[in-house]
Amino acid sequence: METVRDYGELGICLQRIVKRLFANQNLIKLLYYTGKDPLSEPDLTEEELQELVYEKLVKIVPRVGPYETAQSVLSMRVVRGRGIQENNEFRDIVIHFEVFVPMTQWFIKDSNLRPFAIMSELQKSLNNKIINGMGRMQGGDFSLNFLTDEMSCYEIEYRIVNYE
Repeated sequence: METVRDYGELGICLQRIVKRLFANQNLIKLLYYTGKDPLSEPDLTEEELQELVYEKLVKIVPRVGPYETAQSVLSMRVVRGRGIQENNEFRDIVIHFEVFVPMTQWFIKDSNLRPFAIMSELQKSLNNKIINGMGRMQGGDFSLNFLTDEMSCYEIEYRIVNYE
């Protein structure tokens, strides 16, 4: 496992994280389908993922505009990176995910609530997983970012802390 050597490699590594998230169909269904039983809906194809989900519901560019849909959104942003002074490589990168869920979409068929089901699937996809070129992702600490009459937003923190 190699470390991220410079800023230019971060974008490539973030896209690897998105690919890992796209492999979790339960997470994608919770984001895409707005009904009460999203997990019983069909899986999305690779084409649908690119056309309907990438940069619409799973965002590398951490910009969420005015809300015009009932779908949930997962936004990823690099918060900070700490370098190793001896060799100019990164050893500690912090990534925050924001889970936006419209208030009308909180209830789903099972006994869980949509924001926490999404957060659970995110944790299954990322916690203690090795992202090639970056290291092992650890974390899952979360906090409520904001609530409005229309929208809720939880923020989850992951760190890439060790390299093998």
